[in-house]
Amino acid sequence: MNVLIIDAGNTCVTCAAWEGRHQRPALVAGSQVQLAPPVPLPELGSLSHPADSGKNEDFTSSIQRIHEKSGRPPVVLVSVVPGVVELLPEGMDLEVVDHTSNLPFTMDAAEPGLVGPDRLCNMAAAASAGLTSALVVDAGTATTFDLLVDGVFVGGMIAPGMAFSARQLGETASRLSPVPFGPASWDVGRDTRSAMAAGAWHTGTGGIRSVVQGLRSRYGDFPVVVTGGLGLHFSDPDWYFDPHWTLRGAAVLSGR
Repeated sequence: MNVLIIDAGNTCVTCAAWEGRHQRPALVAGSQVQLAPPVPLPELGSLSHPADSGKNEDFTSSIQRIHEKSGRPPVVLVSVVPGVVELLPEGMDLEVVDHTSNLPFTMDAAEPGLVGPDRLCNMAAAASAGLTSALVVDAGTATTFDLLVDGVFVGGMIAPGMAFSARQLGETASRLSPVPFGPASWDVGRDTRSAMAAGAWHTGTGGIRSVVQGLRSRYGDFPVVVTGGLGLHFSDPDWYFDPHWTLRGAAVLSGR
């Protein structure tokens, strides 16, 4: 293993092994828009976010155990939760991804320091794959849409995640309860739970497709890359799905 990548999102923390440049995204030979099938990244563990469990010591011990079993390689952290870096074991050869990293694209954001490192990683993965323009959709706790146009990160959109929105409705509305987020038919619900499940699915997935269509109409018919925990729900043949896209971008920004 060349490096241990730790991706700390709002909900969970994923650890994966980066073994070399062959795991970077790449264009299909002779194509300017089509990406080759992704090379799998070995996942070494998925941990509950310490903010959810309140067990910071357990989290630190788990990361240390993964690090030691991996042979104590250098560590690259991409985290949307600043406090995570303080919970990592001492003595690691650690690099934290942020806007000061060596970006393989130009930034055109009003406040670069406030752009989430996961979004930077997504743009870095696109640029390193040879895509000068691309739309990256990251469907997780939040859904982000980020645009690379002629090698420039011009900005994006941030929305509540599909499952997060469904859960919030169930938790905050006085007469409703949370329902699992997942595929639903176009049949209308005949009770409250089935109506909520169908509504969450179709407005969530349909909303993402609508935004993608709108952005491509506005900025150009760019390649679409989908990642994130809920990205697997999009099987559009014209879109490229890679659950490890952000991790690949982290490795790019680390220079590994």
